[in-house]
Amino acid sequence: MLYNDFTLQDLLNDDSFIRWAVHNEQDDYWQQVMAAHPTKQALIRQAIQLIQELQQAEENRTLPVNEEQTWKRIRENTIDADLHFGLPKKRYWLKALGAGMAAALVTGWLWVGFATSKTTYTKLVAKASEKNTLIEKVNFNDTPLKIILEDSSIVYLKKNSRFSYPAHFTAKARETFLSGEAFFQITHNPKKPFYVYSNELVTKVLGTSFDIKAFDNEEQVQVKVRTGRVSVYNQKPIRLVSEESQSLILFPNQQVIFNRETERLSKHLVADPLPIQSVAAGEKRYFEDVPAATVLQALEKRYGVRILYDEELLSKCIITTTLRMQPLTDQLEVICQTIGATYKEMDAQFVIESAGCQ
Repeated sequence: MLYNDFTLQDLLNDDSFIRWAVHNEQDDYWQQVMAAHPTKQALIRQAIQLIQELQQAEENRTLPVNEEQTWKRIRENTIDADLHFGLPKKRYWLKALGAGMAAALVTGWLWVGFATSKTTYTKLVAKASEKNTLIEKVNFNDTPLKIILEDSSIVYLKKNSRFSYPAHFTAKARETFLSGEAFFQITHNPKKPFYVYSNELVTKVLGTSFDIKAFDNEEQVQVKVRTGRVSVYNQKPIRLVSEESQSLILFPNQQVIFNRETERLSKHLVADPLPIQSVAAGEKRYFEDVPAATVLQALEKRYGVRILYDEELLSKCIITTTLRMQPLTDQLEVICQTIGATYKEMDAQFVIESAGCQ
């Protein structure tokens, strides 16, 4: 194929392109193709997503199907309304991916039906590419791919994930786009907020570290904060502008889960809250015969998680303990067993319930 005026169908019919999309073969070459044709980048990403959806369908296949009927159904239902391109001829896909992949698409395969009703990475990148040329990084390996941005922010892109960003950020914002999962360490800059667009969810930060999991084919998007503070809100439709009136603010060891079906945002603590920083040299770790509230206050500071309790009720609960570098829940469990109390999570914070001590 001559890469100067190619179409979506040209890409889907190209064995080399398919192997790149599925196995990341000849990545340097195809990255050069992307760089040489900035106006075709959205088209290339659409082809990659389609190929990967086909691959996933093959991996998840469980039902026997009529292959000819399947291909007929695909052709009838997967014409892109904007680009007016069809799917490739069957013989190419049988050669490159195996006949089973065609059969895998039987029961309402039609990822297009899912994608058109939801905000996806492909749509976000296509919209952003209208005003800025983007660089895309893809990782198919088990080892996270380290990406250093021009502002010295670092992104660790995890397996089967994609990340797009401009070579140079604008004067007012740092806008990036994620499909999959990545861990971010963002350089602090209050004059230029950092945005991550991941499906319908927008994460805005000034400088912090956090993890986002947002695969196009999953019904949930998750944002977990490691340090600092982030603002998370739903963006619908795609505008790529700030709409924070309904945002949730997340602090360390908190996460937000966005249900793409119900469009509901909910805030929780992460499963195992960890210390937000290493223990300082002068920080007190051993407590002997002190009120339980004193230890709980130290835990709040170390983990950045609010712990609610009745201080007067716990005033006679005297304990001796050592704070360790371990999940907060483990240490709360020890304290509660010692003073005959229980704890539970409510609204991304812990609540201690106790009858007091004699």
